[in-house]
Amino acid sequence: MSKNAAVNIIRKPGRKPIARARFWVGGKRQEKKRTFPLGTPDTVLVRWIAEYEARFAPVRANDGSFADDVAHYLAEPKIAAMPSLGERRYYLTVWLDVLGRDRSRASITRDEIEVVIQSWLKHYAPATVYHRRTALSHLYSTLDGPGVPNVVRQTTRPEPWSKRPQAIAYPVLAQILDTMADERHVTRGETRPSVAKTVARVLLHTGLMGADLRRVTRDDFDARAGVVRVPGRQKGRGSDAWLLPLDADGLAAFVAFDALNLYGGFSPAAVSASFKRAARRVLGYDTQVHLYSLRHSVGGDGAASGAELAAVGRGLGHAPGSIATAQYAASANLIVDRRVVAARSAYRQEQLATARANPVAVGHAVGHTSRNSRKRAS
Repeated sequence: MSKNAAVNIIRKPGRKPIARARFWVGGKRQEKKRTFPLGTPDTVLVRWIAEYEARFAPVRANDGSFADDVAHYLAEPKIAAMPSLGERRYYLTVWLDVLGRDRSRASITRDEIEVVIQSWLKHYAPATVYHRRTALSHLYSTLDGPGVPNVVRQTTRPEPWSKRPQAIAYPVLAQILDTMADERHVTRGETRPSVAKTVARVLLHTGLMGADLRRVTRDDFDARAGVVRVPGRQKGRGSDAWLLPLDADGLAAFVAFDALNLYGGFSPAAVSASFKRAARRVLGYDTQVHLYSLRHSVGGDGAASGAELAAVGRGLGHAPGSIATAQYAASANLIVDRRVVAARSAYRQEQLATARANPVAVGHAVGHTSRNSRKRAS
C-alpha cells in the first residue's frame, strides 16, 4: 500500500471505513469521500482511491510547451515550499486556459497578455488581476533569470489593493467580538473556550495576520517583558522577524491564547468565518467588515494617533520602505478628518450658544450694526 493511499484511509473502531480521494480541478484542490461496509479490506479502498484520482489526473504536457514550463516552475524547490502554492497553481492554470497549454511560452506576446488583463479588469477587482499577473511574471523571471526581458512586465500593472479607508471604529470591532460565542461544544455536556474568539482578540490588539500568529511558538512569547517575537515571512520581498510590544489588552489576549496552547493549532479560515458571522449579526448581512479589518484598524489607529508610518509598518511586520504601509494612511486621514469635523461642529455650537445668550454683544463683537442704530446715532 502506498503512503499516499494509507493516509487517505480513515478507520475508527466500530465505524465503517472511509476512503478519501484528492485531486485537482481547474487548479483547485478537491476532495471526495466514500464510506465502505464494515470489514472491507484496505485493498478495495486503495483501488477506489486510485481509480477516482485517475479520472482527474492532469494531462501530460508536451515537452517545451507552456504547460510544461508551468509544471517545471511549480516543481522548483523554492516554489513548492511556498505556503501559497495552491493559490499560485490556480492562477497559472487560469493563464493556461486563456493562452493555450500546448504552445511554446516564447510564442506568447505582450499584446496577448495585455488583452487578457484588460478583459479581466472589466469583470474582476484590480487586486485579483494583479495577483494573476504577478504569478505569470514570477514564472518568467524564475525560469529565464533576472537578465532576460520579461514580456509580462511590459503590460498594465493593476493596483494590488483598494486604497479606500478600511479601518473600522474600535467600539464596533469590540461589539463584534462580544457577539462571538465564548465557548464551543466539544461533546455533549463538555465545553471549551472558543478558539475563534481567543484568536480574534489577539488579532484585534496586535494587528497580526492569522498566518503570522499561526507561526508563533511558545518560546516567542515573553509575558514578563510584554513582547512577542513574530517570525519573518517570505511573502513579497520578505521580512525579518520582529519584536511586537503588547499593551495591557494585547498581553491579556495573548495570555489566554497561551493558556489554550493554540500555537499552530488553529485554522485562520475558520476564525475568519466565525468573525464574519458575528459581523453580520451586528452590521447586517451585506457588511464589508471581515477579519482582515482588524489589521487595517490597528494600522489606521496607529497612524491616527500620531505615529510615523515607518513605525506603523514596523509594528505590522512590513519590510522597510514597503509601499503597503501607505494604505493605512488613508484610514488615518479619515479618522483625523472626522476629528476636525467634530471639533469644528463643537466650536460652531459654542458660538451659537454664546450668540443666543447675548445677541447684542455678539453683534457688536463681529463689527455689525443695524440700520436703525445708525439712524439713531445720526
